[in-house]
Amino acid sequence: MFITKIVRANNRGISTMNNLTVEPNWSFGQAVFFAGTVLTTIGYGHVSPLSTSGKLFCIFYAIIGIPITLIMISACVERLLIITNKLYDKLKTFSIFYRNNSTINLKALTYTHLALVFVFVLVVFFLIPAAIFSSIEKEWNYLDALYYCFISLTTIGLGDYIPGDKNEQPYRAFYKIATTFYLIFGIMFVMLFISVLTQIPELNLAKLLSLEMETSSDPERQLLTSDAPTSSSYSRQIDEDDSLSINNMHSTRY
Repeated sequence: MFITKIVRANNRGISTMNNLTVEPNWSFGQAVFFAGTVLTTIGYGHVSPLSTSGKLFCIFYAIIGIPITLIMISACVERLLIITNKLYDKLKTFSIFYRNNSTINLKALTYTHLALVFVFVLVVFFLIPAAIFSSIEKEWNYLDALYYCFISLTTIGLGDYIPGDKNEQPYRAFYKIATTFYLIFGIMFVMLFISVLTQIPELNLAKLLSLEMETSSDPERQLLTSDAPTSSSYSRQIDEDDSLSINNMHSTRY
């Protein structure tokens, strides 16, 4: 009975370790952090609504908020793809990607572009934040912080590491809000990297796994496959280069 009371008190933000008044679980910063983990589907589970009204509100909030958040993040990723495509076009001007100063090495260009995006996401949203978290959270080492970044930005959300969970954490509300924005932007750029990755036909697992369906003798499947539009900028680039080479052949022939 006594242990049950302690657990209930701890769930409501009352410290069971120190005899002092602490910030409750549902402070403004904590509430923003909770809302962010719900909308991004990370869901650490360290804080949850206990009342019936709170649980009902959380259900309707998630039903409405999660689709809107996913649409917003997808729209932002589409805008960011415009920037990465400009980077791809900029890389095309470099002479190192041309063979004999005439033929472009599309494979080297494509993988260089992918590597640059990967390094940017890795450094800005994993390595640097891990160093910041390990310096703020005294009980975390660098591997713990890097592990937290990976578990969070992949939306696994195990909840074994939570930033700003100590009651004596200075500027705890600001820290929680800043972490929420980090999670949103981090997930956005992870999705950007995945989008750039799937634009490469050789690395598009969905396309590779659908080869069996494409070779099927079912006329309806063949019709769906033939009508499906391609969204790969790399594929469009290859088609444009082929059409240009064909036009050049016709012009030299005549």
